[in-house]
Amino acid sequence: MAKAAKGGAKKAVVKKPLTKSQFVAHLAEKTELSKKQIDTVLTEIVNAVTEQLKDAGKFVFPGLARMTRVFVEKKEGGQEKINPLNGKPYKTKEKPAHYKVNIRPIKAIKTALA
Repeated sequence: MAKAAKGGAKKAVVKKPLTKSQFVAHLAEKTELSKKQIDTVLTEIVNAVTEQLKDAGKFVFPGLARMTRVFVEKKEGGQEKINPLNGKPYKTKEKPAHYKVNIRPIKAIKTALA
């Protein structure tokens, strides 16, 4: 059996992402607005983004990201393929046509995280 390392490697502390209520509380603290007002603003932002993506297919969130709506074609199913992991044959499933949203951060965000 191998010996355990003594005090060598430390575990990296993983921070969890903020929940919606934590995010609302953080914004309320920073802006001195009530949590209810912040929640209303966030709801309206989501509504505006959804409406713009449905109508125009594009939305730019200033200082944050660019969002685009992309149409994904229907994929036919029923094809015989081989699973590369175990070598057994399987039939592919049919996938309906749908819309997908691509979100790309702006350059300032990319450079800040690099």
